[in-house]
Amino acid sequence: MGEAPLVGDERQEDYDSFFAAVTSKLAQPDIIDELYVKDVVDLSWQIRRERLILAEIIRLHQREVVLGLLKTKHSERDGLPDTRNAMYQILGADRDAQRWLGDPTARAKIDADLKTQGYSPSTVLAQAYLNAAAEIDKVEQRIASYEARRMMALREIEHRSENSARQVERATSAIIDGEFREAAE
Repeated sequence: MGEAPLVGDERQEDYDSFFAAVTSKLAQPDIIDELYVKDVVDLSWQIRRERLILAEIIRLHQREVVLGLLKTKHSERDGLPDTRNAMYQILGADRDAQRWLGDPTARAKIDADLKTQGYSPSTVLAQAYLNAAAEIDKVEQRIASYEARRMMALREIEHRSENSARQVERATSAIIDGEFREAAE
């Protein structure tokens, strides 16, 4: 049926499972249905990828916001020697921002510390969205393009079989939406 649209660290096994989960919902597809279904699965896979990229862009920009706040907060402390402030700004703030990103305990502590300075987690997120607005828009445009193409392929399947189109649409949506609900929890 052609190669899977894999990039980066995406695994063939994951794609194959995704493809099998969708095609298992179809009752005896013919070769033409299989070609359209392959298009829908490929586009759904790309939508899934773009959503993961979007989440990662936001996370990285949150880290940058936290890094900037940590550097600023530390440089404004009274009583610390200038060299200690400079060392923290160069090394410590970056380490703490990375810990904020990957360690829930460190994140809670840093969030609490930033909150005392007037920066809530919502403020950090809002600033990250503002900083990443252009990148977010580009990813969302790609998602919209993939979704439109996916809907066109589903319409082609529907012309052949309304029931098959519903089954494919439900299966791909359920898999994609389910992954992102799990990731949010």
